Amino acid sequence: MITEWEWIVPFKGRNHSGSVEQNFLCKAGNVYVMDNHRAALWCWLNELDLTTPHSLIHIDRHPDALQSRLDEWLKHLPSWAAGIDAYLGKTYQSDDFDCPVIRWDNYISIYLREFGDSLTTFRCLTHEDGDPPNFGHPMYSSPWELPENLSYWLAEREGPWIVNIDLDYFYCQFESDIRMMVSDDYIEAVATGLKDAMDRGTIGVLTLCLTPDSYTPGWTATETLAARILERLDLAFQLPNLVEPT
Repeated sequence: MITEWEWIVPFKGRNHSGSVEQNFLCKAGNVYVMDNHRAALWCWLNELDLTTPHSLIHIDRHPDALQSRLDEWLKHLPSWAAGIDAYLGKTYQSDDFDCPVIRWDNYISIYLREFGDSLTTFRCLTHEDGDPPNFGHPMYSSPWELPENLSYWLAEREGPWIVNIDLDYFYCQFESDIRMMVSDDYIEAVATGLKDAMDRGTIGVLTLCLTPDSYTPGWTATETLAARILERLDLAFQLPNLVEPT
């Protein structure tokens, strides 16, 4: 199986991602893969008209809905028609520093303020590690509900769906280690649910984030997990080995 990926942000290497560094962003069809979740909103804008009805399921250790300077960020947003470089590169002055407007921990709060009125359903599965979403009544679900219900949740009547997944959701801290907290069968069931919804055409866009240097064991583990999930979607995923880790 060979998949032709479009490299929107060409692979820079297995480097630190942190809150704002983007080491890669690629797409195949309506599936996007990245190392830093801050690019997700750009992907959604690229696939959907977010001013029209749609739904979001957010599967992530964190809500990604930081609101500490939301009003300030909203004054300095990039054009929603901007290319990826302008989107990622948009900054504002804060305490004499140039700060990126969109980060890995605030893109959901920005999205909800800008486009929340168009949401039909917002289902949120997190570890409650961060500010709760700035949205009236999200539907909260536990990790143990996900495998058996994902396909059911992604209903046609509420589509098109944004499916936003961070692989850190599937890991937890155990003493000094970060370990997978779910079984192989769990991952297979989630991937199968995604495949079923894809086949039914209810997913408008899928964004999958590795988060390789925080809350996960690292690049090798997250690349392997991403490849496993994507294989179930008939997509072959492998990062290049042209750039050595720094």
